[in-house]
Amino acid sequence: MSLLTRSEELRVAWAQSFAWIVLLIAVIVEIAVLTIFIHGKTHGNDVDAAPMIVVISLILVTSLILGVASIVSAFLTFALSQFFQALVSDILVRLLGDRGQFGILPALPLTAILSWYCWDYLTPPFQLGINAGTDWAPYQHGLTLTRYLMMLIVQTPVTLFSLAYCDATVRQNSRKPTVRAALALAIVAGVVFGLWRVTGQHQVLGLGKRFTAVVKACASAVAAEGTGRISNSSTPTSGDR
Repeated sequence: MSLLTRSEELRVAWAQSFAWIVLLIAVIVEIAVLTIFIHGKTHGNDVDAAPMIVVISLILVTSLILGVASIVSAFLTFALSQFFQALVSDILVRLLGDRGQFGILPALPLTAILSWYCWDYLTPPFQLGINAGTDWAPYQHGLTLTRYLMMLIVQTPVTLFSLAYCDATVRQNSRKPTVRAALALAIVAGVVFGLWRVTGQHQVLGLGKRFTAVVKACASAVAAEGTGRISNSSTPTSGDR
C-alpha cells in the first residue's frame, strides 16, 4: 500500500470522525432535552399538568429544533480545528510514519483556541437579553482563561475520539468499538447535562414555593390578628353597659 493511499485513507477517516462528532453532539443535546422533560414530568411542574399529547408534541418539536441547532453549531465550531488536526496528522504521518498521527496531541492547546474562536464568532448567541433583568449586559467576544479551559475540556474528548477512530483505520481494525464507546459516553453526558440544567431550576422553584408559603402564612396571621382586634373592639365591656 503506497503512502498516498494511506494518506487518502487518513483524510477519509478524519472526515468520517468529524461526521460522527457532529452526530454525537446532537445525541448529547437530544438526551439532555429528554432528561429535562422526564425530570419535569416526575417532579410535578408545569409539564406534569399538560396533556400527554401536548408533552410529546413539545418534546418532538424541541428536539427537532435543538437537534438541528446543535448540528449546525457543532459543524461551525469544530470544522476548522478538525481540518487543522487532519492536516497536521497527514504531514506527520508522511514524515514519521503511522505513529506521527499522535503528534496532534501536543497541538491540542492550539486546537482548543481555534475551536473557541469559531464558536465565539460563527455561532449565534443564545441569550438575547429578552426579559433577562436589569443587570443583563451584551455578550463580550474574546478569550479568557475560564473560556479557554472550558473549550479545552470540550475539545479533548473530540480530539481523542478522532485519534482513536483514525488509529483504528490505520491499523485496519474495526472502528465499531470506538463508535459504540463514544455513543455510550454521549448518552451518559446527555443525562448528566440534562440533570445539571434542571437541578438549579428546581432549586429556584423550590425556594420560590417556600417563599410563597411563608408570605401566605404571614398574611393569614396578620388577617387573623386584625379580625381578632375587630371582634374585641366590637364587644361591649361591663362599663359600657
